[in-house]
Amino acid sequence: MKLLKPIFFLLLIGSLTITSCESDPLPVYPGNIIQIDTVFVEGVNLTYPTFSGSNTSDDRFYAFSGGNTNDLSSMSGEDWTYETWIKVDSDALIGDRNAVSGKDANGACIMERGRNFELYLIDDANADFAIKYNRLDSDNIAVGTMQSDESNINLKFNEWAHVAISRSSSDNTAKFYINGVLIDSSEDDLWIQPVNDTWLDFNYMYRSGNMNFYKGSFDNIRVSYVDRYPSSFTPDQFERFVVDSNTLLQMDLDENLTPFDPVNSFDKVEIKGVYGYYIQVVNTVFWTSEDYTIPSN
Repeated sequence: MKLLKPIFFLLLIGSLTITSCESDPLPVYPGNIIQIDTVFVEGVNLTYPTFSGSNTSDDRFYAFSGGNTNDLSSMSGEDWTYETWIKVDSDALIGDRNAVSGKDANGACIMERGRNFELYLIDDANADFAIKYNRLDSDNIAVGTMQSDESNINLKFNEWAHVAISRSSSDNTAKFYINGVLIDSSEDDLWIQPVNDTWLDFNYMYRSGNMNFYKGSFDNIRVSYVDRYPSSFTPDQFERFVVDSNTLLQMDLDENLTPFDPVNSFDKVEIKGVYGYYIQVVNTVFWTSEDYTIPSN
């Protein structure tokens, strides 16, 4: 890492020099900054964040909902898709699959919206871990559950997996997919999401002071206004999503870091889609990637 720091500082100085040459002052962003404090590591043909170590509490990040037309408040409760790629570390918290809700299960949180839904890790007798998807009420208690431990999907540590939840108003069906395989579905109206919540959280759930931090990696996060997956599909981690009018928030998590404000010395991750806020990178170390040829079928 000592060899990489001089390179990073040269890149940082270069970016600050370019910024300082601009004739116009930097604009003051009117929204809320979304923070992430982590280290980004080398991937195959991409880069992605990895959360590891004895304490990953500073690695949490979230998307903000403040009642605006270009944030999470603009989502319908009946049509949506949330998806991401994850690679779970063997040190991650694995929760009790029989516990009612995430706060009692003590499993590491992948993604959640308070008083809405939660996705977290649970134990699986036939695999390293499984994933549980709960619909939450106003007290963050699960009123509906889908979980993968009884499916044919057996998840392993340090292997990439695609996780997606979606719903369509056309058939009133909510669905839970892992690696494109339908784990469970329901036509019950309880899976219609409320639209008056606040944040979309990654890597933690806040439940009366209990925060179940995640250890592992994220890649290719996308939130959509529509049901992207009406049926089973084959996900491809190396395929970058095409941004369309139904893309609310997309984070490729590639090496597209740009300076936000040289005075405060932090960068931002590129965000695509309608979403109008930023992800702030506090602990940037070094960005790199390597060439990768996708194997032919």
